[in-house]
Amino acid sequence: MKKEYNFSKGKVRKKPTLNAKDTKVQTSVRIDADIFLWLQAEADRQHLPYQTLLNKYLRDAMDKPSIESRLAAIEKAVFKKAL
Repeated sequence: MKKEYNFSKGKVRKKPTLNAKDTKVQTSVRIDADIFLWLQAEADRQHLPYQTLLNKYLRDAMDKPSIESRLAAIEKAVFKKAL
């Protein structure tokens, strides 16, 4: 090995930006056994892999508007009519 290296002509590579919706992340999640068995049975019934079904349920929950925003919209509509 050399005692010194010349990195002056080196290029810095940046990590590619990932599309969060298209990128899959491998992780470990602890789920109660009865919930996991239900998820597997439901996935079999729908002819889907259980991970796909779990992802679908989580995405639906994520995209659903919060109860606070729904109540705010109702209050706005009700009080607007009252004035």
